[in-house]
Amino acid sequence: RDRSLPGDHVRDAFVRSVARALKQTADTAVDLGIENHGPMANDPQFLDEVFAAIENPRLGLTLDTGNFYWFGHPLSDVYRIIERYAPRVKHTHVKNINYPPDLAEQRRPVGLDYGKYCCPLDEGNLDLRRVVAILRAAGYDRTLCVEDESIGKAPPETRLAVLRRDVDAVRDALAHA
Repeated sequence: RDRSLPGDHVRDAFVRSVARALKQTADTAVDLGIENHGPMANDPQFLDEVFAAIENPRLGLTLDTGNFYWFGHPLSDVYRIIERYAPRVKHTHVKNINYPPDLAEQRRPVGLDYGKYCCPLDEGNLDLRRVVAILRAAGYDRTLCVEDESIGKAPPETRLAVLRRDVDAVRDALAHA
């Protein structure tokens, strides 16, 4: 976003664009998910304002499980935020972050040392079983896509094994949620 523009100006322009896209595709059954990505779309106030302005069942959230945490929300708040938006989730990217215990429940600056703390799904602070249970309770029965941004930190010869662990973590969450 252009930092010189006020947030409400950006939000209003975003709402107009999304409403136009939904109108232009009204004859389709295609959903549109706003990803909780970047500083604006990880702010529940921004999401609430967009959803209030566009009351269309095709509009929802592309949930990135790590992004609310990346944004700086304390871990316990992340679960509450996911619960809040779970009925609107249209697609899910499963990602994890492993902040040290002294940072997990703190409000942190956006993106604090993300490259250092992003991790494979089975090493992070987010309880994937809990996240899947929240989504299921809201009726979500769509795809869970692995998004492991830590893969570049692994030696090339171990990356396939890391991705297999990620898939196993998702399978475990699905089996035990």
